[in-house]
Amino acid sequence: MNIAVKTMIMKELNSSLSSKKYILSLSLNLIIVIVLAFGLTNNINRLDSLNISFLEVLFIGLPLFNILISNISLLNEIFVNEKLVKTFEAMLTTPLSLFEIVISKLISISVLTYVMLISSVTSLYLIWGLKLNSFISFPSEIWIMIFVIVPLFGILYSTLSSYLILRFNYTKLTEILNIPLIFGFIFLFRDPSKLLDLFTSGKIVSYPTIISLFILLTIFYIIMFSLIKKINVENVTVSKL
Repeated sequence: MNIAVKTMIMKELNSSLSSKKYILSLSLNLIIVIVLAFGLTNNINRLDSLNISFLEVLFIGLPLFNILISNISLLNEIFVNEKLVKTFEAMLTTPLSLFEIVISKLISISVLTYVMLISSVTSLYLIWGLKLNSFISFPSEIWIMIFVIVPLFGILYSTLSSYLILRFNYTKLTEILNIPLIFGFIFLFRDPSKLLDLFTSGKIVSYPTIISLFILLTIFYIIMFSLIKKINVENVTVSKL
């Protein structure tokens, strides 16, 4: 990694971490996750196999939800706003290639993704531990899912979104960003009975599942990076409102 890329990563991180807008967004999203955690577990007073399985699903799903909604605001700040004020076009005149600029921004988003992930997981773990008077001992598969697969999925969503932001007009941005989330929620909740079967099966995540997801995500990352490399610099123009 060359010095120019490192400099851009540090610039993006310092800009976001010193931004009141980012801190406010992070705080509000964390509050939403905490409220959901209380609301969805309101009737849980003891730890049986069904309740533990349900908490495992929430322990994976709520941080992912926080990452997705937080990354949308980050993407708007790091990509969309820079296109609108033409600072992104100015970056294209630097020695860095378009691909290096995008990768630098995605790395900074990745670091901030882990900040959001750790804050969410820590909050949920403490809240449920204090509420149930017992801290839950999750299996290793759950922890790998939380700290590897969940952030990889969130960063992949940011990668896809950044490509769409650079490739298409701003007027279509909101619709484009919402499509993956809409289909994701439809896929997850299309059959509530199957979701209930998942809770009662006793095994939410297995190592074969984790390996399969990791391979699938790797394939998608390769595809997205290939698409980003093919973006013509001349096509990255200031979007119209």
